Amino acid sequence: MRALIISDLHLGNGGDYDVFAGEQELPALLDRFASPPTRVMVNGDGIDFLMNEDELALDVPRAVAQARSCAESRATKAVFAAFGRVLAAGGEVVIRLGNHDVELALPEVQEVFRSTLGQPPAVAARLWFQLGQVPDILDVGGARILLTHGEHNDPWNIVHYQGLSTAGAAERPSFAYAPGSILVKRYLNPLTREFGLRFVSLLKPDFQGGALTALAVAPAAMKLLFQRSSADLLWQLFRKMSGPAAFPADEEEQNLGLADRVAEAGLTLEEQEAVEALLGDRAVAFHDEEDDGALGRARLKLGRAGLKLYAKLQRKLTGKAGDTYFELEPNEAEWNEAKRLAAKFGASAVILGHTHAARWKHEDGLLFANTGTWIWLMQLPPSDAGDDVWAEFLAEVKQNPRLAAERQKVARLISRFTAVSIEEAPGGGADVALVEWDRASGIRTLGEARVPATS
Repeated sequence: MRALIISDLHLGNGGDYDVFAGEQELPALLDRFASPPTRVMVNGDGIDFLMNEDELALDVPRAVAQARSCAESRATKAVFAAFGRVLAAGGEVVIRLGNHDVELALPEVQEVFRSTLGQPPAVAARLWFQLGQVPDILDVGGARILLTHGEHNDPWNIVHYQGLSTAGAAERPSFAYAPGSILVKRYLNPLTREFGLRFVSLLKPDFQGGALTALAVAPAAMKLLFQRSSADLLWQLFRKMSGPAAFPADEEEQNLGLADRVAEAGLTLEEQEAVEALLGDRAVAFHDEEDDGALGRARLKLGRAGLKLYAKLQRKLTGKAGDTYFELEPNEAEWNEAKRLAAKFGASAVILGHTHAARWKHEDGLLFANTGTWIWLMQLPPSDAGDDVWAEFLAEVKQNPRLAAERQKVARLISRFTAVSIEEAPGGGADVALVEWDRASGIRTLGEARVPATS
């Protein structure tokens, strides 16, 4: 049976937090692969259980209610109906957990989504759920292909699977959410819900980039948000840079990594003092004229630095309006992690997700691919653009924080729908390809390679 691997769909409940972009495209791709029978594998973050205002705790009734809300939304319903058609054609669907959908470990939640498939119980039973505590090793024509979401190597988002269990509620141990999940709930969601800064949800999984960009676009929102929390914004932004190397345990636990990112922005002392005054205890009215002078220069640097953090994940999101260019070559850290996993588990191919950045490299007997994402992405100015270009971009984000389509000019939303296909090769081994899907033009191959059978 051939396989189609997708990841990072982030299917939601149709509300303000939704970032899924493939309502029409993903069902069309799944229908294309339904026959002959295909094993569809969702490699983490298929559902996003963080896109709500509920308390962050693994509670069965709450998780079931969240699952039903997602399952009833138009886009999620369309995708699961397409999953159902894959199953009805004799295929399988395997959903592996990521850091945004740990609730899928609960049998009660799994049944909600099986009921959404629109298929008889015997057919729906071929929808499987897998925890991600260990990689899945696919044997295709004798080739060993490693599959894992990729959050295992991300300290902010690593999932502690020892707290998850498919056992009944009475036997289920307590579960501690990853720091990244807490940050989404505590900071990113309120920025979207209360202040309309939709763009911060699109900058995930880079929290620091989203926070710095939000500070540049809406400092009043950031100031109010941090006043409500246990973290102190000034400490996060500046005090750690000039303070002692060690901090008390309670402060260290609150470190969100913002100070290091602000340092990378290269603020002068005058610009730093301007931002400190803006975020201090004094009452401040935030008007456009405040962007003059040192404060204006500081906000430009912070916004540019924050968006560049996001751009590092996607490598490049630049070009003329409507055009996109994505560099598929992995960076050194990504390639080294692929080599480490391949050596540890005896695999000849490694397939990840999590970063939302499609990747492809085949070298020295190792194939590495990242399946990318099916959410909206932001098109950024060229990395070498001047301050005037970046200032225009940030001004538009400030004027159009919800990124309404009719108001997009330079701050545009774009998408690139990618997946990995695997088929047994004639004579043994596996033919693997990174493909891009567009309903108008169909499937385009971005990279392909043959992975030999393991001796």
